[in-house]
Amino acid sequence: MKSMTKKRVMLVDDHNLVRSGMAALLNQDGRFEVVAESTNGAEAIARMPSAHCDLLIVDLAMPRLGGIEVITEIRKKDKSVRILVLSMYDDAQFVARALKAGANGYLLKHALDEDLFHAIEAVFSGEQFISELIDKDSLREFTFDDSDLTSREREVLHLIAEGKTNNQIADVLRISPHTVTRHRANLMKKLDVHNRVELVNVANSRGLIILPRSGEL
Repeated sequence: MKSMTKKRVMLVDDHNLVRSGMAALLNQDGRFEVVAESTNGAEAIARMPSAHCDLLIVDLAMPRLGGIEVITEIRKKDKSVRILVLSMYDDAQFVARALKAGANGYLLKHALDEDLFHAIEAVFSGEQFISELIDKDSLREFTFDDSDLTSREREVLHLIAEGKTNNQIADVLRISPHTVTRHRANLMKKLDVHNRVELVNVANSRGLIILPRSGEL
C-alpha cells in the first residue's frame, strides 16, 4: 500500500503552550507533520521559503509583525499555501481584514479539537472556513484601503504599538533612528494623526494593529 504523504504545517504563535498543544494534535493525527514553528511574524516570513509548507496556522496578535501582515507578505510570494488564522479575536473587522489579506479560514482559539480538523479539511477542499460564533453578515460592512502603507511602515507601526522607542525600533530592525523617525512621520501623515498616542489608537480602530487584551492566549 502506498503511504500517504503528510501535509507540512508551520505554526506561528508567540505562546509556547499554544504551539506545543497544536503540534501534538496535528502530529498525532497522522495526516500532518509540523515542520516549522515561529514566535513572531517576521521570523515566519523569513522561514517560509525553506519550510515548503502546505498549511500555515497563524495567530493575529504577535510581536513585531502581526498575523495580517504575515498573510499579506506570504500571499505576495505564494498563492498555493493554505492559511488558517487561529485567534481569540472574534471582532468582525479583524476577521474581514484577515480574509481580505488572503487567509483561507478563521478559527477561534477556544474551538474544540474537531473544529480544528474540520477547518483544515475545509480549506484544503478549497472552501472558506469561518467559525460559527462569528457573525458572517457583519463582515460585509468592512472595507479597507491600506495599500499605501509599506511593509516597513507596518513593521514600525507594530513596534510603536508595543511601546518601543525610536532607538529600540532601530535596533530591532537594524536601521538608523533617523530612518525610524522618517517612517513614523510618514505613518502619521498617512493616518492623519499628530502624535504616537493618536497613531496607535487610530491604527487599532482600523484593525492595522491589535492591542493585546488581558488574559490573551
